[in-house]
Amino acid sequence: MSDSLSASLQDYLESIYELRETLGVVRVTDLAQKLNLSKASVSQAVSQLSEKGLVTQELYGPIELTLDGEIEAKKVIETHQKIYLFLTEVLGVDQKTADQDACLIEHVVSETTMEKLCEFMSEYTKEK
Repeated sequence: MSDSLSASLQDYLESIYELRETLGVVRVTDLAQKLNLSKASVSQAVSQLSEKGLVTQELYGPIELTLDGEIEAKKVIETHQKIYLFLTEVLGVDQKTADQDACLIEHVVSETTMEKLCEFMSEYTKEK
């Protein structure tokens, strides 16, 4: 499903997952603050995610990932982490730049390229 989600909606899923891990409960205000966006923008995006069956939210209640939303969020996070590791460990990119670049790359890299990157990183980490 990641292919059918915009980069922006993928970022929302990733942020919801991360906030849930740190705060336990995710509210629109928390998400707006983390993404530096207005509550109205966040509410609109949450509605889109809800229509896609990736989150649920009772009126004014917390935002919760569905099972599909959890799977998609984990995919985005894992992709980000693998790209970040490649940039920092293999290419020697500084952490801040690698994090920013991984965020951009994670949305456009093909599944084929990600598979090759994962294979490479598996071999690379074995050699270390």
